[in-house]
Amino acid sequence: MTDLFINYRRQDCPAATGRLCDRLHAELGADRVFFDVGDIVPGADFVDTLERAVAGASVVLSLVGPRWLQAAAGDGSRRLDDPQDFVRREIELALARGTPVIPVLLEGAGMPAAEALPPSLRPFARCQAVALANDRWEADLRSLLDVLAQRYGIHPDPARAQAQPAQGRTRTAPAMAAAMVADLAELLAHPRALIVRRVQDGVAAGSGGALLPALAMLLLCLLLGNLLLGVVMEGPLYRWVVPGVALGLLAAAALSAMLAAAWRAVRRAPCWRRVAPPFAYLYGGAWLYFCAGACVMLLGLELAQPHVLERYLAQAAQAGSAGLPTASALLAQALHGPGMAGFVLGLAAWLAGGAWCLRGWAVFRVALNAGRLAAWCATLLWLSLLASLGALAGWVAAA
Repeated sequence: MTDLFINYRRQDCPAATGRLCDRLHAELGADRVFFDVGDIVPGADFVDTLERAVAGASVVLSLVGPRWLQAAAGDGSRRLDDPQDFVRREIELALARGTPVIPVLLEGAGMPAAEALPPSLRPFARCQAVALANDRWEADLRSLLDVLAQRYGIHPDPARAQAQPAQGRTRTAPAMAAAMVADLAELLAHPRALIVRRVQDGVAAGSGGALLPALAMLLLCLLLGNLLLGVVMEGPLYRWVVPGVALGLLAAAALSAMLAAAWRAVRRAPCWRRVAPPFAYLYGGAWLYFCAGACVMLLGLELAQPHVLERYLAQAAQAGSAGLPTASALLAQALHGPGMAGFVLGLAAWLAGGAWCLRGWAVFRVALNAGRLAAWCATLLWLSLLASLGALAGWVAAA
């Protein structure tokens, strides 16, 4: 599970390949760049490790040199025409998963024409390429790093680097806080990259290493989200924050348990330890997006008609469920001017949060090394469980 996967052919411009990988290691850190020569441990399954690395990468850099297209096997046949060729299989897997593929042209190479590629690789010819010329190496490399940072969120993280403890020393509270804030910002912008990296770090740290940081991030998101709601709602903050955080933790535990059960039914193996940490990150981020949208909506209503929320809650509490339509009419009357503006901006925040969830949901395929079909089956089964419980709760309440 890394940010960058380097797809390359060893016989094609090895000097430029090594130079580029050394620089990427220096800029981003060796743990964020997968380069098979040094990243596959002795005794590991070579094919399985490569496929897992491609599946877990945020971006694939495909290095194309002058001999990339016509590279031949021992019998004289073109390597790209072999379905088992590693370069071909890695690109096919990335394209099939929707992972961005950036061709990097080395030593004056050009992009191959679609007609010169096998049918499964022809979408590769439409990928926007980046050229690294020997006489403009630093400028071209800086442009590539800027693209990775601005477009895909893959950049050196100073706060994370400063937060790493020196050997034998304990992290300070300010360093931990800075790391949490940096992680939160990256989570809201690039969920998959952050979650994959944190889960990987946690697995490497041992038992509990992935779950504890995820739980800390969930607590932070729940706290910030309920603070946003408490700012615009009537009454003291603790009235919203304490119950909101407690209920959020219970809801996250229940939902992750059901999702783990759905994945177990699909994969026929225990999955909770792989499902719970990514779900904690996704639930926390989704809650923040929801609370931000709700806060903007409620603030707009209050600006349009002061104390409308207080009157709504009082009337709804007095009349019960039967009086909800009448109480809701109070809110409808405030949908003008700032009230309407707040509604539109809040709805935009919710739509952005929905798109964020869809982008981040793919992390479960990476965490469980699953294909699209298994992911769809597990998700649909989970949604079915939620719908069944909702229907059961409605029936009990009606009875």
